[in-house]
This record gives sequence, C-alpha cells and structure tokens, in this order.
Amino acid sequence: MNMTPVVMEQSYTARDSCLYALSVGCGIDLADDWARQHLGPLPPARTLPAMATVLAAPRLHAMDLGITLSGVLHGRQGMIAHAVLPVEGQVTSVTRVDSVFDRGEGRGCEINMIRDIHDTRSKLAYASVFMTFICRSDRVAGAPALARSVTAAEDDRPPDHVVQIPTSTQSAQLFALTGDQNPLHMVPSVAAKAGFPSPILHGVATYGLCAAFAEKVLCGGGDAAPGGRLGAISGKFNAPVFPGETIELALWREPTGARIEARAVARQKIVFADGRVAIEGGR
Repeated sequence: MNMTPVVMEQSYTARDSCLYALSVGCGIDLADDWARQHLGPLPPARTLPAMATVLAAPRLHAMDLGITLSGVLHGRQGMIAHAVLPVEGQVTSVTRVDSVFDRGEGRGCEINMIRDIHDTRSKLAYASVFMTFICRSDRVAGAPALARSVTAAEDDRPPDHVVQIPTSTQSAQLFALTGDQNPLHMVPSVAAKAGFPSPILHGVATYGLCAAFAEKVLCGGGDAAPGGRLGAISGKFNAPVFPGETIELALWREPTGARIEARAVARQKIVFADGRVAIEGGR
C-alpha cells in the first residue's frame, strides 16, 4: 500500500494500433469490414478501446511490491474507457496499489491495482485499468477478500449471441510484441517448469479478444448492433488459453451492455468468467 505510484510514458503509432488489433483476432476473416477498420490500410480508422490495457504498462517485476513473483496469478481484469484513444499519440500512465486483502490460511493474498492513462500533452483521461493479482505465496495483515457471486437467474437464460473465435498458434508471439515478453507465453521449457503442457496465451490477450468481439457483436452496426462504443469490460481469468484453440464467446444482453463468458471449445473449459460489458452511445 506504501508503494510509490509508478509513472510511465509511451509514444505509439498507427502501426502499434494495427498490431494490437491483429494480436486479439482482428484480420482472421478478410471479409470482416468491422475488423478491417482497425487494421487499415494504414492508418486504421479507429483503435480498439481495450488497447489501453497494454499502453504504458509497467511490469510487476519492476515494482517494489515485496511479493513472490513466481507465485503470482492474474486473477481479474477490468477497464473503463473515458475517451476514444487516437490512432497514434503519446500517453502517460500512473499505476498504484488500491487495496490488499488476505485470502485465508494457505491461499495467499489479493492485490488490486489501478492504472490511469491520459494524454501526455492535453491531460485528457483515456482509461482506467483495474487489475487483481493473486499472490499464492504471500500473507498480509489486510482485511479478508470480499466474495464475488453471480445470481442463479443469470445462468438459466440461454445466451443471446454465441461467437466462435479461432486463435492462431502464433497468437502469444504476436501479442508479446505489444509489450509483455514473459517467456512463459513463448518458450515451451519455461511453460513446462510452470506446470503447463505448452506456452499459454497472455491473460490480457484473452481479455482483449473478449473485448474486441463483444464490441463487434454489440456495436458493429445493423439492427442487432446499433452502433455505440465499448465503455467498460471486466471479468475473471478462470483458466489459461493455449494458442491455436478456438474460443467460444457467449453474450447475454442487458439494458446497458451484456454479460459475457468465454470457453475453450475443445476442452469445454471456461477461460473468462463473470464478465460484464458496458456500451456507450449508439442509437
């Protein structure tokens, strides 16, 4: 809680915006007009809101948190978009610890962090990114972690939309070019030491994929998706994704957005759970 806020700056170009869109699945279908507006020909017409999650993002190992990094899991991710990210620009982020909770005997602790992102020159706020890390090897004197639950009624209704999203075997290598070079996602021997049969996709890449295709379904145009823009998305990382898997994204419409859930089709394993999407604008 006493960590000095971490301030970072990053300049990014239209190529970076295009690279992020490619890394979260845009471009798989060459006939997809909605995806192509994020890809160009350069410069692309618009950015994906969830690109804010990779801009000016410090790494845990560079922060003086005093935690055991080998025991850390990325538990939850959320984002609120305050303004539209330009296709290129310069941003500044301020990352701070928001809260720390004990998870009980033998379960470690939970650290909640917030990263606020704004335009370096104009100071316009673009996004607030929320991250929860589960530190399995650490204990703290903080209050007990708050339980989260989903009501049974939400689970009884069939989804309004189901989207099949193939991922590439190169997904992790591509997403690594946006900033996170953790070898867990690219080197088989490192993944094996961590207990995985092969490298796993970055959690933030799974999050970005869910955000992109939820926005496409809910805001892509037509009678079923009357415009608008993704305003917020949050959810829990329930299991890792292995590059090359097909992800099934289910959406349950709500008055201001949707509830979402994603699963790896072949394994029938939920990978992103308890998800919420808020939509702004539209008609």
